[in-house]
Amino acid sequence: MTIMVFLDVPMPSKSLPPVSIADIARRAGVAESTVSRALNNNPMINAQTREKIQALAREMNYKLNTGARNLRLQRSHAISIVINAEVRDGQGFSDPFMMDMIGAIADELHRHHYSLLFSSPAITSDDWHAHLLGSKRSDGLIVIGAGRDDQPLRQLHEQGDAIVVWGAPRGDSNYCVVGSDNYQGGQLAATHLLSRDCKRLVFLGDITHPEIEQRFQGYVDRLTQAGHSTQERHRQSAFSIESGYAQVKSLLQQGLDFDGIFAASDNIAMGAIKALQAHGLDVPRDVSVVGFDDIPMAPYFTPPLTTIRQDIHRGGQLLVEKILARVNGDTVTSEQLKTELVVRSS
Repeated sequence: MTIMVFLDVPMPSKSLPPVSIADIARRAGVAESTVSRALNNNPMINAQTREKIQALAREMNYKLNTGARNLRLQRSHAISIVINAEVRDGQGFSDPFMMDMIGAIADELHRHHYSLLFSSPAITSDDWHAHLLGSKRSDGLIVIGAGRDDQPLRQLHEQGDAIVVWGAPRGDSNYCVVGSDNYQGGQLAATHLLSRDCKRLVFLGDITHPEIEQRFQGYVDRLTQAGHSTQERHRQSAFSIESGYAQVKSLLQQGLDFDGIFAASDNIAMGAIKALQAHGLDVPRDVSVVGFDDIPMAPYFTPPLTTIRQDIHRGGQLLVEKILARVNGDTVTSEQLKTELVVRSS
């Protein structure tokens, strides 16, 4: 007797062709260019239409072929970020302000389906074009800080590179700058210290950087209006806790009498407070301290830090919006954000 066994094996199904932008455009009743822009979160397409098209793309299981798109557009779909600071400045990717800014930029780039490329610390300003843009590793460059000499940034802009800078514009800057109103921030800090009846003030910061120079100038002008001298009460300080600590320790050892400090960054302010506490002084009873940035740890420091807040998240959004516009060949303009005094306990 022959026994026959039948296996119920499903026939392989014919694979469906991938969904294209043209397929989505037909379903949505719009042009393919509209679908492309909507999928890339282009602000030219209103929010309601973008959401409708993106929902339809998810429903149709649309998969973006990034390799083909990049090859067609001759783009990497990546943006480079460079911290334009020297080792002596005390700032790097691990700096709390930088981490906050980079996070805001990364979140916004992700919304636009772009990658973020960190440059090597070994890359100098002379290499930015060749290494990052000329090699097509990235489509544009976000630079954090104009630096002491912005000539390299001017040259990049003049040769047509897509570049946007976080910082403070100089009078004749030709590149796009997004930044805070540092002068206003300096005035807010001085006004607050004066309101606490501080009369012997010290400024800690490196005024060779345009952002810090503007903070210092706003502070000086406000004190001058109030009839207070600021002579010989400015100390150069890098953007670090260690530098703030060392500068205040030196001032105390010199016997300088002061009752208020305006620090050009929260890191400097925290170092200054630690030096004061180590010397047996109470903050703010003996010396009031105001920082700048409002980094995430500022409310949790001891004492919680009074500071000038920069709108870092809005700044990150603007940097991305403007660099992507530059990548697309659009003209962009510089933009300045308001600063805000945040009163805590220092």
